[in-house]
Amino acid sequence: MTVSETLPPDPELLGRIAGLLQEVTGEDGEWLALIGPDTRLDLDLLIDSVELASLSVALERIYGGSVDLAGYVAELEIDQIIALSVAEVAQYVAAHCDSDRQGAASGGEVGGR
Repeated sequence: MTVSETLPPDPELLGRIAGLLQEVTGEDGEWLALIGPDTRLDLDLLIDSVELASLSVALERIYGGSVDLAGYVAELEIDQIIALSVAEVAQYVAAHCDSDRQGAASGGEVGGR
């Protein structure tokens, strides 16, 4: 069972992840506006391994050490990596964020931010 089969994506979390993707890629607002829940990191956005690692670090910083996107992706089959969507990343974050950061994963503020 994959993360996408267990939780519906949160719209606010999707937006925060899209914003982080923009930060790690250095793309502009037009690019950001094209990102939706079904946008695939590899196939649609052409996210490379360095950008994915940067996204993983940013997510861990915001949502806690339990969110290890790079580790999660490393366990996927190649076809799953190619098809990995923004919604699936959001679902992964929501399912794995530290309990004291649950509000951040549902669109609330992170403590101290």
